[in-house]
Amino acid sequence: MKKIFKGKIKRKHLLVLLLLISVLSLIGYKSINIFKSTLTQEEKVEDFLYMYDVIEKSYPYLEVNKRVNNVDWLANKENYLARIKKTKNDANFIKELNNILADLNNNHTHVISDSSFFEIVTNAYDRLGWYDFFDDEIVKKRYESIGKIEFNKKTFSTEDLILKDIVEEKVGYIFLPEMTPRGESIEENISITSEYIKTLENHESIVIDIRGNSGGNDAYWEEVISRIIPKSYNTSGYILFRDSAIINNYVKSRDINTKDIKDLPKEIVNNGPVEITSKFKSFTKSDWIVESKDSINFKGDIYLLVDKVVFSAAESFSIFCKENGIATLIGETTAGDGGGYDPVLFKLKNSGLIVRMASDMYLTNSGICNEEFKTTPDYIIENPKRTKNFSDDKCINKVLELVE
Repeated sequence: MKKIFKGKIKRKHLLVLLLLISVLSLIGYKSINIFKSTLTQEEKVEDFLYMYDVIEKSYPYLEVNKRVNNVDWLANKENYLARIKKTKNDANFIKELNNILADLNNNHTHVISDSSFFEIVTNAYDRLGWYDFFDDEIVKKRYESIGKIEFNKKTFSTEDLILKDIVEEKVGYIFLPEMTPRGESIEENISITSEYIKTLENHESIVIDIRGNSGGNDAYWEEVISRIIPKSYNTSGYILFRDSAIINNYVKSRDINTKDIKDLPKEIVNNGPVEITSKFKSFTKSDWIVESKDSINFKGDIYLLVDKVVFSAAESFSIFCKENGIATLIGETTAGDGGGYDPVLFKLKNSGLIVRMASDMYLTNSGICNEEFKTTPDYIIENPKRTKNFSDDKCINKVLELVE
């Protein structure tokens, strides 16, 4: 999931709550449906057309989706409309909306389709004052009428933090299953991790494994890496916004200082997606600083293991490591969409449903769109899946080959 940018503005509790939303949007679940058919076809069509209009004017990755996934989402309007008209009740309507949004191929963009989601989002955002719809009666009634989630056993990561040497006194290993601790605070978890990191000062190499990690809290990985690196590092990038009422209100509510898109450096324009000067209104320069803190000042080699699941906050860690040359990346191309602000929310007036949508496009310091090109490792491994035994793990074997 995305962070509440920037590194120095950390709303830890909000980010932990937002992790749940991201994880649930990424991994399978089923809801206990107790819907009543209350919306007319006209109301469903009106809500869909409004959602379509918002995405057309606000969503940052329409052209990226064309290039990467060969999906022209806007061109599918009539097909989507026909599908909406065929929905027989509210439950089918909500499911179809999410199916339609799934064509955008972005895990930050979906309908909040469960009362558990709504409760989490309300707790996370309502006190911040960014949105005015949480107290709307139609919104409350909608989410009171919707079923709660019946969690599958695999909804959350069942993996635990692993801290152990691959090669005793030579190659250390830190496995981070999520970018947030389970069952304890960040401080408690980091305290445990720090004790192990202290034993690695004279090791030749450290492996940080984030395979299967779909995100969480940026503050978590910052706390981990700050205890290893010998100095502070800064990653710069550019966050671009489109010109729509919803995005403009979001930028204003977040008090984000932006510049006109025509002021974007020429190098960024040349390297970035062709549509950035015609489809985007403004940008902000991001400076992402992670300071060395209580560090072992490690002077050996660091290896970061990644795979196609690495997304959002986990992807931000990948960007940070690659942009700064902190670690050698091993595995497969990541899932992307790291580096920017958290998704924006908007309401569908007839159904009272809340839609969550990617709010911006993040470009690296050289102008590369992370959502389009993701992060490519230095060494690509076929079948990079993590295994129970180090000896069977292809990524670990590559590390051992490099450290010999």
